[in-house]
Amino acid sequence: MRILLINPPKYDKRLYTLRDEICFQNVKYVPFPIRLAQIGGVLKHVSDVQVIDANALELGWRELEEQMPECDMIIFQSAAGLIAHDIKVADIAKRKFGGNVKTILIETVLAPIYPERMLEDFPNLDIIVRGQPEVVIPDIIKNMELELKNARGIAFRDADGKIVATDAASTMSSLDELPFMAYDLFPMDRYSIGYLDLPFHEKLVPGIRIRTTRDCPYGCPFCIIGSSKWRGYDRKWKAMSPERALSELEYVVDKYKIHGFFFWDETFTLGQTRAEKICDGIIDRNLNLEWRCLTRIDCINQSFLEKMARAGCKLIEYGIESGDPSVRKDMQKNFSNQEAINIIKQTKDAGIKANCDLIVGMPWDDKNTLHRTFELAKKLDADNIHLTMAFPYPKTQLYDIAERESLLNVEDIYNLMLEERVRVGAHAVMRTRSLSSDELEKIWERIRKGVNRYYLFKNVIRRPSIIRDILRKRGFSAILKGMRMLVKNT
Repeated sequence: MRILLINPPKYDKRLYTLRDEICFQNVKYVPFPIRLAQIGGVLKHVSDVQVIDANALELGWRELEEQMPECDMIIFQSAAGLIAHDIKVADIAKRKFGGNVKTILIETVLAPIYPERMLEDFPNLDIIVRGQPEVVIPDIIKNMELELKNARGIAFRDADGKIVATDAASTMSSLDELPFMAYDLFPMDRYSIGYLDLPFHEKLVPGIRIRTTRDCPYGCPFCIIGSSKWRGYDRKWKAMSPERALSELEYVVDKYKIHGFFFWDETFTLGQTRAEKICDGIIDRNLNLEWRCLTRIDCINQSFLEKMARAGCKLIEYGIESGDPSVRKDMQKNFSNQEAINIIKQTKDAGIKANCDLIVGMPWDDKNTLHRTFELAKKLDADNIHLTMAFPYPKTQLYDIAERESLLNVEDIYNLMLEERVRVGAHAVMRTRSLSSDELEKIWERIRKGVNRYYLFKNVIRRPSIIRDILRKRGFSAILKGMRMLVKNT
């Protein structure tokens, strides 16, 4: 069987498109499409597999169509907010190859929950993956010539045009059994990662995203993990052994001379002993890496941070979520403000940049809790503060609360998520129990401006050495941009 994997074209011509499991982002670095790469690794020994990464190669729709070889099956990925854009892959495939080519969509948030609506809305889409692609897609191929209804974890149209949704698929039992991602099918010289180097400056280095764990046991109410069996999560944390993870890292370093990695694990240090062994291996094997990861305040300590720095860690993203301890506890983050402040200081003392994620607009937020979030944002003294508006992804605990308490202010979240960028920005699609959406957006804007102003003064204006570094790396225009932001936000 001839299979073509496609990462669709960029959404914004000025930036690259990151299609992750939650939503899409416009980024400066060129993201390695790990879902497609892992599928390629699983399939390439049993099928004829080719890849077109239109995002990395900066191909437009016409160029993509010209380069698409004849095939029996096209598998493409998308993300919430991009589906209406990316579905053109299916339209082009049917126009070019006719009805016999099968088009398969991988998207984690919307398609698995509303498969019937999506198949009705997009007639050139044949199959929706509802589960872990590495498990579901081989089952599709196995049953394609027999009875497709026997493939688990999919939705499709049968010969009569009726939409069929099959039983849920199983999840992987061992990540060590996964083959390496199919690096040889991808334009490896194109990919990069970025990490914060200076205020207003993201350092880009050749690199890829890589995932060494799956799932997360915490069940944060806003998170899609564990929210539905149709998304392929079961809240049972699984991890590659340190040796398996190190083998793949070393392979990429040796074969492609790539030393930059973005560990795309939900919580890289959840199994701290395992993560420490990975750091030890990076050091012992002299891999000379530059890498970043995501983790939690309560899954790390000072000695481990120092080891991570020696292993090449440059940036850690922490989910702080709120400045109010009771709100944070409801979000499955049971640590004190002081613990968060201490860990961020220890991170910076180790020579690692710290990014802190904060969420505004959970149902239990009010003016007082949001004021505490603003105050904690300043006290954290992080290298970057990322404020997002709470978004109720369907089938999450947050969505269930919002629906049950009539907090939503959109009639149809499915239509909203087809083509609107969610999570990023100040657009509130729900109110809190005590604040209207308008009040929430005004407070969000006030917090964002206040935090920007505070960190601009503290980390730039009062530090001439930083200004010199910014001038050297970004030029005078970056300073002017910062000053304009300061004036605007005052």
